[in-house]
Amino acid sequence: MNAERLHRILLELRKEYEIRLVLAKLNDVRTHLQNQVNQPQQPAHQQNLVAELNNLKEILRNSETNSFSPGWNQVVDEIGGANLFGNNLLKRIEYIFESNQITPAAALQAINMIVDLSQSLKEAIDKVVDGFNKLKIGSDNLEQGQCELGYSIPRVFVENKLSSLNKEIAELNFILNNISEVVTGEKQEFEVKTISSSDFLLYVAVGLTVADVLSRAVERIINNYKTILEIKLLRNQLKEKGVPEKETKGIEEHANNSMKEEIKNIVSDIMKEYYKSKDTGRKNELSNGITIAFNKLANRIDNGFNVEIRVEPLPEPTNTEDLTEADKVKYQMINSITSRTKAMEFINTTGDKILKLEEGESQKKE
Repeated sequence: MNAERLHRILLELRKEYEIRLVLAKLNDVRTHLQNQVNQPQQPAHQQNLVAELNNLKEILRNSETNSFSPGWNQVVDEIGGANLFGNNLLKRIEYIFESNQITPAAALQAINMIVDLSQSLKEAIDKVVDGFNKLKIGSDNLEQGQCELGYSIPRVFVENKLSSLNKEIAELNFILNNISEVVTGEKQEFEVKTISSSDFLLYVAVGLTVADVLSRAVERIINNYKTILEIKLLRNQLKEKGVPEKETKGIEEHANNSMKEEIKNIVSDIMKEYYKSKDTGRKNELSNGITIAFNKLANRIDNGFNVEIRVEPLPEPTNTEDLTEADKVKYQMINSITSRTKAMEFINTTGDKILKLEEGESQKKE
């Protein structure tokens, strides 16, 4: 876990307590619920509880944590805060009060547990953030309108070997350069912002246009892959029951053809939108390059790699009519990227891989 990134995430979580007053509102809910338990005949306690619950629910629905990237959510989970913020906490609280069999006393017990956990986590966050500040460890911030790609390389995939890790970083560079060349007309030098080491998680600065196209492609690949996961599970179950591998070939071919067709459609859409030259030969070269790039990406998602894209929003314009066309496009792309964050959530890809899409010359040499 990278220290600067952890610092940034903890600062965002502390805002939930200090600015959005989540813990204070939880305590208010607990107080009114305790009053209802102690004096069940007093209707005012029930009314106060409902009012405070509605306030808390509104805060949680609008929590910034709801737009955290998958990588950030993984960190929140690792520090014990998975169900203590935003929509996750909202669902937990709604379940407590909507359960048909629950009594006010049982609800109070559950709310007490949430308050205690939240209080404990807040104290830990405050101590760690204060420690980071005293040790002059900065926080990993994005400027407004900046994007970053998070790319997780499983340790088991590269077997902790430097040569294998180096190859996978080169593959990521290949993927990004082919996308960049199609949508911007040129290859780029991509800056590595940070590297975390639980899995090898690279954070790379990418431009808005590349990020927008990549997020669209990844969303479609992952949506298609969710169906393939069911096929993969069936294939693995058949293997476990002793069905010979040659008998499951048809299942694998169906899965690979499904993804191949989806990537073909993705590439076609991207080329139509971005390639304007009449040079057919160059168009074919770029189309082949971006197809191989997405094949590599799909194969790696099947092997447990994860992709996320985070963008720092721009301030809301006071008057949209004053925006230039370029600014309008920028706002549109940022909203587009942000809307796909949840669709790029981590996928559990346990079991033998099923995708074997063509990766060009690099695959043939292996």
